[in-house]
Amino acid sequence: MGITAADWTFASLVGDTESFFAQHFDRQPLLRRGALAHRTRDLVTVDQLDDVIALQAVSPAYVRLARNGQGVSSKAYTRTTGDHGTGLAETVVPERVYELFRSGATVSWNHLEHLLPSARHLADAFSDTFACPAEIVGFLTPAGHDGYAPHHDPVDVFVIQIEGTKDWQVWQPPADRRGDSVHYPADRLGEPALRTTLRPGDMLYLPYGTPHAAAAREQVSLHLSVTVAPRRWRDLLVETVQELVRDEAFHDVPFLGDTTAADAADGHHDRVAERYREKVADLCARLTALRPDEETTRLAAAGRARAGAGRPREFTRLAGLDALTAQARVRRTEAPVELGPSLDGKTSLLVNGHRLAVPDAVADTLRALERGGSLPAGKFLADAPEDRSVRAAWQLARLGVLQAVSQTGA
Repeated sequence: MGITAADWTFASLVGDTESFFAQHFDRQPLLRRGALAHRTRDLVTVDQLDDVIALQAVSPAYVRLARNGQGVSSKAYTRTTGDHGTGLAETVVPERVYELFRSGATVSWNHLEHLLPSARHLADAFSDTFACPAEIVGFLTPAGHDGYAPHHDPVDVFVIQIEGTKDWQVWQPPADRRGDSVHYPADRLGEPALRTTLRPGDMLYLPYGTPHAAAAREQVSLHLSVTVAPRRWRDLLVETVQELVRDEAFHDVPFLGDTTAADAADGHHDRVAERYREKVADLCARLTALRPDEETTRLAAAGRARAGAGRPREFTRLAGLDALTAQARVRRTEAPVELGPSLDGKTSLLVNGHRLAVPDAVADTLRALERGGSLPAGKFLADAPEDRSVRAAWQLARLGVLQAVSQTGA
């Protein structure tokens, strides 16, 4: 039947979320026994991975192999295929993957959330929590073999044991954690801080930069790694500034000049420097005027809306709009919307890369819906005929600004 968005939460894995973020997140590993007891096969099974490989058109970007702790060249398990003269592509050859697995290679599946609905729901739980994309990677290791050599990842990792068992060694994150993936010589790390065997349903959290290694022993092991790279303060501040400087006030192109004495002598550099000072002052004023609660809400929504995050179900949403009635209630989506000033009864609206002018009445209603709540589509435009109001709501819904309440699960 599979885990669905309705019965899955981030707390299912980590337990008390307040305790997790206070004591473990970005600090130290966390091991939870039986976090998903009796539910692991709802996430993914070995049979499903067989089905993925059997698609015959799987890109090498989705499948990697490692043997004796080292990566295997994709040339060992791919071939070039043609499509009636339309082009050439590299695809995974199932028989070669099976042969390498039988010889001791670990097979990993990248971005399972692209391929399996159950993995998509799992990724959704993390995207909703961290307001960023999440990737689901599956690791299938033959009995009696290691996976990858000791290494650390530049992302936070949540390991879920699905089938079989796997022995893990985990070292304390170094004080100067690096933002890239690094493999370690066996004699460099010293004694592990944690040695444990994961069984189906167990969860292990590894902060980014935590050295680790794993090996299957008596049975074939299947585990999932959910990886996230939450934005740091520097990332969020950069996004805020980028949003502010999209204003027309910052669109003109300055001529910076050169460094010749003649250019300096005619005062050009001084004029450019003064204009730069004015722009910085303008930006500072806009930053000061920001409402932190509104901006952090916008940043969170933007993170969830990025590729790989959230549950768009766009075909379902658009199909449902054709049946929009005057009585159907509509509400704002999480799509970032920028409303500009009013000019001659029209307000500038920017959403999903589209800029258009809408009646002030539309802008007023959208601002009111920013605070939450919903209203009938037939009353979306105050003092307007019902059919015109429904038409306006339908058009904004197609742009992604509104959605029918029934489509939100409310």
